[in-house]
Amino acid sequence: MCKTIILSSGKDTAISHCPHCDVYYIWHNNLLLNFTQNDFLNFKDIIENFSFTETSLPFPDKKERILLRSPNEDISFAFTHDELESFRNMLNEAVYMKEVYTLMGTEPGANR
Repeated sequence: MCKTIILSSGKDTAISHCPHCDVYYIWHNNLLLNFTQNDFLNFKDIIENFSFTETSLPFPDKKERILLRSPNEDISFAFTHDELESFRNMLNEAVYMKEVYTLMGTEPGANR
């Protein structure tokens, strides 16, 4: 795997980026997803626009969760309302930090 920089990190999720390959990685619990920049931004937009109240359903543990498909149709995320908000915040923070690194020209490993 490439040498990445952490753009956002929390309890269950970390998002990193490889400036050399321009690949974004989402580490969520025991899952690792990777994206091109365009796919990452599209994924973020999909997550941002999903309505929890319209699509949540009760799980066996009696908690309401929303199912969000990953880029692989066979893998879905299941989030409670708070987990979804936390995940959205992580994605937004990652986009913001990528912009900061780019504007400052200080992204570690970036070709200068």
